[in-house]
Amino acid sequence: MTIEDTLLRQRKVLAEFGELALVSDDLEHILDEACRLVGEALETHLAKFMSLEDDGVTFFVRNGVGWLPGVVGQVRIQASEGTPERYSLDMGGAVTSTDIASETRFHYHDFQTRNGVQAFVNVLVYGATEKRPFGIFEVDSRSPRQFSESDIDFLRGYSNLLGAALKRAKTMQAMRLTEKKLRESERHYRIAAQLNPLWPWTADSHGAVTSLDQRWYEYTARSPEQTLGRQWLNATHPDDRISFARLWNQSLASLQPFDAQIQLRKSTGEYRWFRIRAFCSLDSEGRCEQWYGTAEDINERVQLEAALRDWNDLLEERIASRTEQLEAEQQERALAESKLRQSQKMEAVGQLTGGIAHDFNNLLAGITGSLELMQRHIDRQRYGELSRYNSVALTSATRAAALTQRLLAFSRQQSLEPEILEPRKVVAGLEEMIRRSVGPSIHVECAFRGQDPIKCDPNGLENALLNLAINARDAMPGGGNLKLDVQRCVIDATSSSEKMIPPGLYVAISVTDSGTGISADILSRVFDPFFTTKRIGEGSGLGLSMIYGFAQQSGGQVKIQSSVGVGTTVTMYFPVVSQSPIRVKSAHLDETAPLQPGANETILVVDDEAAIRQLVSEFLTETGYHVLDALDSVSALKQADKTEHIDLLLTDIGLPGTMNGISLANEMKVRYPALKVLFITGFAEGENMVSVDATTHVLAKPFSLTDLGRRVGALIHFHDDGAGSH
Repeated sequence: MTIEDTLLRQRKVLAEFGELALVSDDLEHILDEACRLVGEALETHLAKFMSLEDDGVTFFVRNGVGWLPGVVGQVRIQASEGTPERYSLDMGGAVTSTDIASETRFHYHDFQTRNGVQAFVNVLVYGATEKRPFGIFEVDSRSPRQFSESDIDFLRGYSNLLGAALKRAKTMQAMRLTEKKLRESERHYRIAAQLNPLWPWTADSHGAVTSLDQRWYEYTARSPEQTLGRQWLNATHPDDRISFARLWNQSLASLQPFDAQIQLRKSTGEYRWFRIRAFCSLDSEGRCEQWYGTAEDINERVQLEAALRDWNDLLEERIASRTEQLEAEQQERALAESKLRQSQKMEAVGQLTGGIAHDFNNLLAGITGSLELMQRHIDRQRYGELSRYNSVALTSATRAAALTQRLLAFSRQQSLEPEILEPRKVVAGLEEMIRRSVGPSIHVECAFRGQDPIKCDPNGLENALLNLAINARDAMPGGGNLKLDVQRCVIDATSSSEKMIPPGLYVAISVTDSGTGISADILSRVFDPFFTTKRIGEGSGLGLSMIYGFAQQSGGQVKIQSSVGVGTTVTMYFPVVSQSPIRVKSAHLDETAPLQPGANETILVVDDEAAIRQLVSEFLTETGYHVLDALDSVSALKQADKTEHIDLLLTDIGLPGTMNGISLANEMKVRYPALKVLFITGFAEGENMVSVDATTHVLAKPFSLTDLGRRVGALIHFHDDGAGSH
């Protein structure tokens, strides 16, 4: 099995376990699956999680797979000197033991040797903010084994997910305990309310109390003579007495219901909160006859409200902590999705190479054949046909360069960057690559019946179309027809429900093949992640699921129709936008402009490719420049030390040694502030690696010497008034 297969298997396991750790609340299930999946990822099928107990030195084999009875859920070990656990705690990082026979740092445990363990790798499991580990996660092997760096990196990422799951479980357990205490307190309050009914009392029209419930006297230990009339106010808290009497007088004057809370003194000297309420009974003429009231012991309620306020304060802190944790989990999920998207894109590149290699070899044959014929004519001093052969070689080289740049731009890793574009232009630009990829046995046809703009990531759209073309090719092993159709469509209320998108104006991009088709029982599952009808090793099952996710992220939808023996149509719907596509001003120079001869300006050419350095130096010398050359940054700086002034630095970005072309340019500009710089690079994203301005340009390889001369002339003859003259 190749390294790529191993990495892909580990990525799939990481994604599967990450999804489980995000959605499941069953900690035991998470830990059991963690042990099972990691054994599959590293192909040992022997793993365990040892939790660290409160004493900080005892480890308990809590979960595991592949062990004989009597280990999982039973074995406890002390992290004493000479044990692997003590060594792991001291190291603080991943620990590998490749062979028990040669291990001198510590001794294996008896239960390990009984189970035939010969080697292992383990990592400490931490929470996001925890300084104390939750435990040790270990993968064991029954044969000596060298664990690779990718195995260790995978296990570190795996333990981070496990730590997040354990942290979440710990947080959820604390929240459930708090909620249980709150529910118990609420239950006590309800029982207290049921067992403590209201205490009735009455007062005359002037507010003098005329009767009180017997429980009042039992509570306060005051006699009726000490209570009736206005004497009952003496049982209230001194701090509340005046304000409470004022409220009572206001109700007496307005005849409005009375409702207030006050602290009443118990016979033991304790004060408890009571709610005092009363309403006025009126006679037929609207005059007050008397007041009817109740006293209710609300002390537990007041305390509960205070506890709730404190609990709410703590809840806000927990919510903030949980939000931070969810954001971290979302970032991990986004990173996993990005890796899956790049993996699928590289799978598409691999699928394309078969068809493109044939075309690329044809181009190389045209180049090498033309050069051989040119040399034969030169040897025979027959110069009349050289121009024709030279033209053939240049044309083939230009087509090969364009094909290389297209593949590099498609395969590079990048996040989705939506922009306004015309989909018909994307499809038209991709037609030639698709035609080459599917082969001569498949007829490719494009139809454009709309030019409305949409907003989506252009690389994502290209990726989706190429994946659909590859699927169509595989569905037509004996050849057939492939049609790409771009058209405007109106989604009304009826079709909106069917297509599961809002009504409105859309651009529909369809890819139709005349292949074998998909049966009805499988058709409903084609967008599921990792589902594939291809044989093992021929597809990851991520293609259509990634296309579905891309359409959803772009505000659209994707639908599939298929009939067995007839063919399949996959249609992507994107909403039409009102803005026009952004027209990016070309950064290329006027190709018709004449070359400007040099005036013996000094140019330093730096490139580790001898052929490029020789051709560029000879061309610039013939154009009228004084040229120095170097193969790396070290020799370039030595040339600069011997030269009084340099007008332009022409350097490759990727140079051997510790200093690349960008660092070299920065160092040279310190010596020559007015220095002009022209970077030449074969990287697909080279223009994004440097800041381009009037004195700094980037030229992608391969380039024509004429384009190089125009670019050099433009830089040499540019004068910035703020920079001064040299």
